[in-house]
Amino acid sequence: MNNFDINYEWHNEKLPIINGIIYADGSIDWINVDYDGDSRKIVFGNKIHLNDLINKNELDLSSIMVNKKLENPEKQIMVYCGEGGFGGDGFVVVESQTDFKIEWIAFFETANPFENIEVIDDKIIAYNNLDEKWVFDIHNPANISIE
Repeated sequence: MNNFDINYEWHNEKLPIINGIIYADGSIDWINVDYDGDSRKIVFGNKIHLNDLINKNELDLSSIMVNKKLENPEKQIMVYCGEGGFGGDGFVVVESQTDFKIEWIAFFETANPFENIEVIDDKIIAYNNLDEKWVFDIHNPANISIE
C-alpha cells in the first residue's frame, strides 16, 4: 500500500479496519469497545500512525456502505455513518465541506451498523441498530461516550 491516501479510499467506499479514531494526518487513537455485562466498556489504547501499520503490512481495508449523510453548513462539515463489510462494523466520517477531505473517521468492529446521525452543538450523535447512542465530540472525537 505505497502512497496510501485515506481520502482516495474513502471516495472508493473503503475504510481502514481500525478500532478507534483516524485523523486526517494519519494519526490514530486506538480505542477498544467491548461489552462489560449489559453495558459497553471503552478502553483507550496506544496512539499510533497509519504508516506504522502500513510498514508492518498490518493495514486492512473494509468495503463500506453509507447509511446516512448529513450536511451541517454552520460547521462546514458533512457527516456520514454506515457499516463495514463484516456485519458488526460501524463508522462515522466527518468530511470538510470546503475541500471534501476527511477530518476524522471513527471505525469500530463491534459498533454494529450506524443507521442515523445528528449534530447537536459540538457533538455528533450516531445511532446504531442496537438502539445505542454513540456520542463523539466534533473537535476531540476520542472523547466518546455510549448510552
